[in-house]
Amino acid sequence: MSGRFVVHVIAAVGWLLAAVFALAMFTLFGFFAVGFYGLLLWFICTQVELEADGSAGLFAAQAQVRQTMSRAERASQRHQQSLGIGTTRFFRYLGIGLTVIGFGGFVCFQLDLFDWRFD
Repeated sequence: MSGRFVVHVIAAVGWLLAAVFALAMFTLFGFFAVGFYGLLLWFICTQVELEADGSAGLFAAQAQVRQTMSRAERASQRHQQSLGIGTTRFFRYLGIGLTVIGFGGFVCFQLDLFDWRFD
């Protein structure tokens, strides 16, 4: 068994757990849970971006460590960050979409904007 296979299995199990959690939240709380789940995903992606950039004042220690790195180490770190930017962007947009769909559906059902009765 290769290490890559193990990583793929762990990722698949993680996605399965996230999907089961989202389904359970949707069955318990409806569209509000979808919106909350999207908001949570959006928040996590924002935190990941802030930590990677080191632009927030809370990460001053990381900025000091970055100052002492050699030029090759900084280039390597920038390359690793650029690989993760696309993934973070995808999940941020997914979180925005889930938030809009969830809270939009919640408002539509709470205000009873559509007649969903099939007589």
